[in-house]
Amino acid sequence: MAPSTRYQDLTRSLEEARKRYSDYRSDAVFFAATFARGLTDYLAGPRDLVAFEPPPGTGEADGVDVERAIHLDEDTYWHLGLKLRLVGEKASDAVRIEVRFKKVESRYLVNLFGHEDFELTEPTPMALEPVYVELFASIKRHYDDGLRLFLDQRGQNLHLPFSARRQLEIAGKG
Repeated sequence: MAPSTRYQDLTRSLEEARKRYSDYRSDAVFFAATFARGLTDYLAGPRDLVAFEPPPGTGEADGVDVERAIHLDEDTYWHLGLKLRLVGEKASDAVRIEVRFKKVESRYLVNLFGHEDFELTEPTPMALEPVYVELFASIKRHYDDGLRLFLDQRGQNLHLPFSARRQLEIAGKG
């Protein structure tokens, strides 16, 4: 058997790097799907409560599949876009949520913008529950206190955007 050339060593390294990235992306897709399913279950909402959204600026239409709803950004985190649809008797709304996460060795780091990082060893609904609790509290605070904080010019304390236009949307007039 002839010894391998440096060129063959490089092509082998390239193939191994592609395989590692493919495996890493596969883990990210699994995490994103588990996160969305777990959030739906945690909120005890309808099956279509959570939909995947494309990353901002991609020009893709809303309602993409999980594989197109994540992207690896320059900040080394996967960015996951979700839309939470709320439909009540007298009002409805859709809240866009962006979650950042990454796997570092054997643990996952999860970040909801404006919050502390969460660290977990596996992406199970039980391990993700503290993330769901914080997300629920932020959304509830958005609706409960958003108008008051906006009028007091303290809306920056909310983790979800709040504006006059957003208030009209919530009221069903926008």
